[in-house]
Amino acid sequence: MSERTILASFPSDTKAMEAEKELNDQGINTTQVDRVSKYPGKPNSHYNNPIAGEATSLAALTENSGGGLPGDVGPLLAVDNAASGNSTEAGLVGGKGFLLTVVVEEDKLEKARDIIQKHDGEA
Repeated sequence: MSERTILASFPSDTKAMEAEKELNDQGINTTQVDRVSKYPGKPNSHYNNPIAGEATSLAALTENSGGGLPGDVGPLLAVDNAASGNSTEAGLVGGKGFLLTVVVEEDKLEKARDIIQKHDGEA
């Protein structure tokens, strides 16, 4: 039997993980939830505290980004909507920044799609 891959986007990690749990309960166990962002790398694990003098850039303060990136990208990150105070969901890809990847047997494909749609996912 052949396998198929589904890439589904979700508006929140909660909905993506609920869909993943239901898929796992149905015996579809090859799944993974990831966040998709326009920013490279992982969020800064270091807290940028301006009072303690640990703020590395405006982007690091407002967007939890910029740490570990070359210094020349700071100005580009600083012009983002989140840095200006006019924040929107611009950091999410298409407003649905959570990706559920599912590898499923062909005979369970429709069941998997139904579960994804039930939890507001788009495949």
